[in-house]
Amino acid sequence: MTNTSTSILRQLVSFDTTSRNSNLPLIEWAADYLRACGARIELLHNADRNKGNLLASMGPDREGGVVLSGHTDVVPIDGQEWTSDPFALQERDGRLYGRGSSDMKGFIACVLAAAEKWKNLAMRRPIHFAFSYDEEVGCFGAHSLVDRIASSLPQPAFAIVGEPTDMRIGVAHNGVIGSHTKFRGAAAHASDPSLGVNAIDAAAAFVRFLGDVAKLPQIADNGCTLNVGRIAGGAATNIVAERCSVSWEYRASTQQDVAAIGKMVADYLAGKELSALEIASEIELDVPQFSSNLGEQTLQVLTGFGAKLPVITLPFGSEAGIFERRHIPTVVCGPGSINQAHRPDEWIACAALDEADKFMVKIGAWASQVEPD
Repeated sequence: MTNTSTSILRQLVSFDTTSRNSNLPLIEWAADYLRACGARIELLHNADRNKGNLLASMGPDREGGVVLSGHTDVVPIDGQEWTSDPFALQERDGRLYGRGSSDMKGFIACVLAAAEKWKNLAMRRPIHFAFSYDEEVGCFGAHSLVDRIASSLPQPAFAIVGEPTDMRIGVAHNGVIGSHTKFRGAAAHASDPSLGVNAIDAAAAFVRFLGDVAKLPQIADNGCTLNVGRIAGGAATNIVAERCSVSWEYRASTQQDVAAIGKMVADYLAGKELSALEIASEIELDVPQFSSNLGEQTLQVLTGFGAKLPVITLPFGSEAGIFERRHIPTVVCGPGSINQAHRPDEWIACAALDEADKFMVKIGAWASQVEPD
């Protein structure tokens, strides 16, 4: 019996792939499913072998195919009040509720449902499946997955990252650099703070500095943002804090802005005012900025599939910039709305899945009917 997108989505949602957990049960299930559809399968594990990427292909081993890319992890439900089990898909009033239903297991479900139909086609172009881990915490899996695609597959014509855009064509978004900056001073009794070096004071000054940078015209007017997400340090109120750390990020649309912010921060941390402290700053998150190199002809192909114009700049990040960095023209386009993502009672409309199902049918027709140039 043909699997529908809804029934596949129900299975995908049932896997708790919160980024702190392993995604292997989902990846192995999807690999078995695609293998049964005749796909060629490769699993790419992380160093600890507790997470994995899935790379699969259907059709001829030649250039000119399409990559359908999606992440399998979801954000936590911690602290959120849901009206139903987040990991058991519920249908109510034309909506499908569950963690990841919109972001972005809905897209993956439609891709897998289509594969069952694509197995019966005589394809002239390949269709590649690229499902990654840990996108929500830094696109960590996508780097190795895209590297593998670029090094081992014939050059694809383009990639579609299926983040929820209501099927609008996303062609740009800011990059994200996330850093963890650690300050180490010297502990002392709080009765005489002058005998120590307070790492919390240094970290607080750094946070104020980042706020000042965010307000600079050359930063704010270019659409860049800076945000401090976490600060932690100290042991007790009667001890001068020896250690404190700051987790922070910035988002920029050009490499020039990335370099400018990086230099300002590096110069500040190297300043003489902080010379009494040990400072270590490590980049933990690197999602490159995205600007699509898609040609007009491919844009027409996508609108023929059912993707919607006008093109948009996205407010969120994705692995699209990683594909572009490896010279694979890319767009972001998928069912559902980002406004439903990361929230309690996350949902995707049944109509959105129907729309994506039709999109996938046309991808199969294109792969079967149109020879690569």
